[in-house]
Amino acid sequence: MLKVFAKITGLLLTFVLLASCGDVSSVTKVQSKELVLINQVLRDWREGYQSEDLERYMGAFWEDGFLYVSDMGTDDDKTDDVIFDDIRDERDAAQRVFARFQDIEIELSEPPEVQLNTDRTRAEVRNHYRIQGFVADGDSLEGGYTGWFAEGNNVFTFELRTNGDNQPEWRITEWRDEAYSEEQIRAANNLP
Repeated sequence: MLKVFAKITGLLLTFVLLASCGDVSSVTKVQSKELVLINQVLRDWREGYQSEDLERYMGAFWEDGFLYVSDMGTDDDKTDDVIFDDIRDERDAAQRVFARFQDIEIELSEPPEVQLNTDRTRAEVRNHYRIQGFVADGDSLEGGYTGWFAEGNNVFTFELRTNGDNQPEWRITEWRDEAYSEEQIRAANNLP
């Protein structure tokens, strides 16, 4: 009888401990290896851009089959879309941003929404972003601005491929930037 009582008491204490932590499912939920590796690539992408570490940033992408598409905040106007289908274009664009802006900050929604395909070799990864960059002291952009701000949604396609060391690795192959217009940014941030 004492053993049964001890087991019941132990179970009740465990339940109380888990319940005091908040959502029990978040305590017991374990991320799969794929999600951990995909999140590391996103971290390298963000931190590489923020620190203006071009090699770390570019290391988040597969060179072969790379595609970047941005609607520039105008869903209905395809004439201003930016499309890079050569990784060198993304490298050049990043270098231009790094040369012009300092103190780049990126905020990403976490955790990202991740959907793996059935054979777990491709993933669609969605998150919301806010990015801002500042011009060095004493400089200003046209019109007197000292920086820039953008907001929107990223839709990344990740692929699991074999790297140069013949090891499986997750990286980004496609990046669709669903940028917000100025009006959408104002509405999302309750600005006049």
